[in-house]
Amino acid sequence: MIRARIAIGRALSVMAVVLTAAAPAAAVAAPPPPVQHMGLGGQVPADTGDTIHVASTELEAASLAFASAFAERSRDGLAEWMGSGGIRLHLEGTSHAGLSARQAVASLREFLRGYDHRNTVVTRAAPVEDSPDRGFAELRWSARVSGTSQEIERTLFLGLYRDTERWRVDEVRLLH
Repeated sequence: MIRARIAIGRALSVMAVVLTAAAPAAAVAAPPPPVQHMGLGGQVPADTGDTIHVASTELEAASLAFASAFAERSRDGLAEWMGSGGIRLHLEGTSHAGLSARQAVASLREFLRGYDHRNTVVTRAAPVEDSPDRGFAELRWSARVSGTSQEIERTLFLGLYRDTERWRVDEVRLLH
């Protein structure tokens, strides 16, 4: 019995060394995962069939990038996608119009301080009918109210427009 334990221990030690040595190479060789937002702890949300995992249009790519910046509370990431002509912002009963990109980002980050992010996914991104330079996106956002066990799930509506370079966000609305 003691010899069996020693043999098993040695085998496990060899496996650990092999796996440790192979891990960096495997991480480099593996293709990146599809663009999708992960919850706390790197957990991928269950695929409900109504999320955009990989962008097939520039509008979807912009929506996914904004959603990622929103999930990460990234000042620079959010600012990168904000329009310059004034942003409309509606968050839980508070509405503002004509905000600068800097003001809108500060307001979003202040709002997000009250929540522990769980998951953000893009569920829809499409151009506005008869207006190829306007579009919208819907994001499903779930979080826990900071300091509580209360879970929330909301829809975040984005209004987007196409400038000479790319899609920009000019409206952010939190829907209940």
